[in-house]
Amino acid sequence: MTMTEPELRELLKAAEQRREALQAELIDLAALSPNIRAAFGNPFFYSHPTEPDEGEANYTGYSSHGVGLPTLLEFVHVTREIARLKAELSALGS
Repeated sequence: MTMTEPELRELLKAAEQRREALQAELIDLAALSPNIRAAFGNPFFYSHPTEPDEGEANYTGYSSHGVGLPTLLEFVHVTREIARLKAELSALGS
């Protein structure tokens, strides 16, 4: 089913609003990353022998990624959707 220009514009507006909300959420999550790591573990390890908290012994895998990864993946999906909608509008000559 082919969508009309007003329908595409409405979808584009909603997608852009959703992307803005997701971007704000990602910024908030980034600010909370020390707290997230404290609660869920350190997803990285470094070879700093003078920094015991950053060593391999404290590596907990990717459990802390589960907090922000769904938001990041949705942000990527919405960004692609915006590009698709813009391409469709462009094809209509808008």
